[in-house]
Amino acid sequence: MPFGQDNFDLQATMNGAGQALGAIVCHIGFEAALHGLAFALVLGLAGLILARRGQKFGRPLMAVCGKLSLFCLVLMSPGAIALLVSGALPSTGTFEITSLGFIVFWSLISLHLSAEEMNFQWF
Repeated sequence: MPFGQDNFDLQATMNGAGQALGAIVCHIGFEAALHGLAFALVLGLAGLILARRGQKFGRPLMAVCGKLSLFCLVLMSPGAIALLVSGALPSTGTFEITSLGFIVFWSLISLHLSAEEMNFQWF
């Protein structure tokens, strides 16, 4: 392989990596947090209904709703800033984002958090 045929451009590589990181943190993080926030509100509503009926599952679910909502708002902040500054979220290229994956992800996270919160409050 002769020297000088293919030149490596470090600046272009670093720019591409920075754009990819921005797309992941801003776009994918924003959409994941948006799904998580919706899931947290459903948990909070279920916890409120159960607490009003006198069930002991209500308080832990409402506590999980608060923790999950706070985490999702923090995760959503870079995407919200990018949305306010540029008017759109950064492009993720050909990466396809589906709601089903986020729903499964947040259901597993909230199941774990709910079990931990119930263990903490009851014992």
